[in-house]
Amino acid sequence: MTTRPTNWAGNITFSAERLHSPTSIERLQDLVATSTRIRPLGTGHSFNRIADTTGDLVSVAALPQTCVVDPVSSTVAVSAAMRYGEVAAHLHDAGYALRSLGSLPHISVAGAIATATHGSGNTVGNLATAVAALQMVTADGELVEISRGSDGDQFCGTVVALGALGVVTSVTLDVVPAFGMRQWVYDDLPGTALDDHVEEILDSAYSVSLFTDWRGAAIKQVWLKHRLDGLDLPEPPTCWLGASLAGEPRHPIAGMPTENCTEQLGVPGPWHERLPHFRMQFTPSSGQELQSE
Repeated sequence: MTTRPTNWAGNITFSAERLHSPTSIERLQDLVATSTRIRPLGTGHSFNRIADTTGDLVSVAALPQTCVVDPVSSTVAVSAAMRYGEVAAHLHDAGYALRSLGSLPHISVAGAIATATHGSGNTVGNLATAVAALQMVTADGELVEISRGSDGDQFCGTVVALGALGVVTSVTLDVVPAFGMRQWVYDDLPGTALDDHVEEILDSAYSVSLFTDWRGAAIKQVWLKHRLDGLDLPEPPTCWLGASLAGEPRHPIAGMPTENCTEQLGVPGPWHERLPHFRMQFTPSSGQELQSE
């Protein structure tokens, strides 16, 4: 490589000598079987060296993409490199949804589950909890499939594997019927309110996210995302636990354009346009910040 790749934030320059992008499963199997050290690389949204190696990197983004819904098992089988925003659009068109999404729809499915990337709800689990089966290429180049229904504890140890057990090529996810949502943002939640009411706050909506810049005691923003499920939600109070209801759209990072964010102010919309904080069609931020979630 003439220019070494970096992660999205630009704080990590990868050490690998080669970045492979095979266009077929057979080529991927050959690469893995003949490499002395190789690690899969997703969309690069980790802020540490989890994907780095002194061997080779391999991306599965050039493999043929598939997204196939099975209405009998209520699952969808997707290519590992598909981004959640792409999967969500396919599912919504078919009348289905994922129970949870991360704040960024730009992350790849396999990378997100391998690192236990979050959703933001007390009852929905992180993204890896939706995995029903995986297909991967193991160190000897064998293509194997492992599933929740057939492989028990071995399956549980394979899902969040940090890329250590093989290169994932396909993921099967649980789906549910599509649903609608509304979201609101509150500003400046006092730190004492979080200390005293943390369980109430985290249980106050289907999805709850807290944002702070660590420069003061207050939580700068609280994002509350509510499922509609055919019900009319009451309008939220203008003051809640000392926080103030935002009267205009917010971006989690001060000074960044709010147009990049999903619609707020309680405007109803489909699940895949409310669960993420950022819109698929926009770059979510400048990438010049690090995150801890």
